[in-house]
Amino acid sequence: MRLALSPRFAAEVIELDDQELAKALFPVCSVTGCLRFRSREYICETHHYRWRARGQPAIKDLLEDPGPATKPERIDLSGLPRNLQIELGLAIQLLAADPPERRRFPPQDIRDLIKTLRRLNSTSLTMDDGREVTGLAEASSSARRVHTALCSALERFMGPSDASTEFDRDVWRLEVMGFTGRTGQRGALRFSPIPQPWLRLLAKRFMRWRIATGTGYHQLNRDMTAIQRLADAFTEQTGVHGTAQDVSRETIEIYMSMLHRLGLSSASRSYSLSSIAMFLRAARENGWEPGLPSTAGIHLGDHPRRPAALPRALPEYVMAQIEDPQKLDRLQQPHRLMMQILIRTGLRLADTYRLEIDCLVNDQQNAPYLRYVNHKMSREAIMPIDEKLAAAIKHQAYSVRAAMPDARYLAPAPTSHAGDRPWDSGSAAARIATWQANIGLSDEQGHPFRFTAHQLRHTYATRLINADVPQEVVRRLLDHESHEMTARYARLKDETIRRHWEEATKINIRGETISPEQGSGLNDAAWMKENLGRVTMALPNGYCGLPLQQSCPHANACLTCPVFVTTPDFLTEHLTQLRSTKRLIAEAETAGQTRMVEMNLKVASSLENIINAIQTTATSHEGPADAN
Repeated sequence: MRLALSPRFAAEVIELDDQELAKALFPVCSVTGCLRFRSREYICETHHYRWRARGQPAIKDLLEDPGPATKPERIDLSGLPRNLQIELGLAIQLLAADPPERRRFPPQDIRDLIKTLRRLNSTSLTMDDGREVTGLAEASSSARRVHTALCSALERFMGPSDASTEFDRDVWRLEVMGFTGRTGQRGALRFSPIPQPWLRLLAKRFMRWRIATGTGYHQLNRDMTAIQRLADAFTEQTGVHGTAQDVSRETIEIYMSMLHRLGLSSASRSYSLSSIAMFLRAARENGWEPGLPSTAGIHLGDHPRRPAALPRALPEYVMAQIEDPQKLDRLQQPHRLMMQILIRTGLRLADTYRLEIDCLVNDQQNAPYLRYVNHKMSREAIMPIDEKLAAAIKHQAYSVRAAMPDARYLAPAPTSHAGDRPWDSGSAAARIATWQANIGLSDEQGHPFRFTAHQLRHTYATRLINADVPQEVVRRLLDHESHEMTARYARLKDETIRRHWEEATKINIRGETISPEQGSGLNDAAWMKENLGRVTMALPNGYCGLPLQQSCPHANACLTCPVFVTTPDFLTEHLTQLRSTKRLIAEAETAGQTRMVEMNLKVASSLENIINAIQTTATSHEGPADAN
């Protein structure tokens, strides 16, 4: 390692005063000659302070007159053991010199890791047996990410790793374990927080199996978090020396209580329980731990009740601002195009920013379609788009290819010089959030309004449903597995329900059609009564026309009640009830029950009036064949 070190990285204080070197390690300030980390959209913290002190002028004015020169970033390794200094210096050198494997980190994250290593009195980045440096698990997530990247660079330098040697480590590099996630998505799984050796081994076997079955990056981390919490619950029950035979139903109950104490939402708790259910089931089915009791498992009733999600579609008042061309123009490319795609296709944010540059396809009629990868379902999908959006995508693809001839993505990351990595969805969401503030997005009361990109997906689905697009079509456009999921996205607006209600034929017990005059106050009142009455006064064969505050004097005799209202939707129920009523009349006549015959004759008469009116209406609207 010492022989491979260049003089710059062999020093105790590494000065990042070379422009190419600084750009290789982190995004650099846009001010000419400034080599500091670009913590803001264009500039570093120093120039951001000067920009605010000058009254926040246009950025181009600051770039023309930035003020005194700034000092470059530096990484101070003094006070660390020489062995650790060599490891850190070489690892940083390797990250800067190897573009395909480059990982860019803010210098402050590297400094935070060094501060942690000083506090822990560490002598090396890694332990000889592959275990994580003791105490690093308590460090910040950014420091741990830097540690993983530096260790990976050193291990690649020393020799290639394979899955068999990686399995024994407490920290797995996913790419070494064969994980093939989305481009640029690397990460680590940490087993060191699991104190019980048998449970740690069981977790490793489970995660290796999950990787082999093609589980996504997000789900791997969700499973890992769930198992770490299970280890905490088991430790709470038996201590760190508990064995597999000690796992019991009580362990699961403590685990459920822990999830509740952590304040997790119902959905998060349910996801964690599902991960543990799969973990325990896989351990038994594959024989990984024969001593695991069969009583330890997740029951269906263990999952918390999940309240029905409220509609998340954005109000049209807000959408009018978002879709305003002048406001969209204030969003820089590629984010402006990505916003248009989000609005007009309902794609997820991550899927949108991972669109490949050749994402357009055409059918035999030359109609355009958008081809994308549904990463949540791990499959490719195609959806129709309009000509205007297709033209905008073609223009963006042309612009990207002009700068990067071999670019793969429609929205390449600013740090990807070859266009082989897409914009990070988290960074993209931050840009969209900044744009919302800049355009002064507000609700109808004038209060600031903020939305997430996923709400545009809900809005897209809701707009389709309210345009009378069949739910099956909406499901396929959203590429959902089930109608239940689509129903959570798309909600009928009150105006749509009212329109369908007004179009329906309402019939009373005399067979008379009730048609409130369009636009009248009577129609508004009737609609309000109907809309509220459906909640509390829906009947098996129609609706009660009484206002909610009145009591009914016709005890269970709706078909003899003057305020009973029904529609053609209930024709089957009326025909069934007419047959039953005629049978009752015949039985009552045989038994000599005159009063029973009299009452049911009134019901039969009302049913016949209603059925005749419905069938007459159907004949006039649809023709004799349909009516039959």
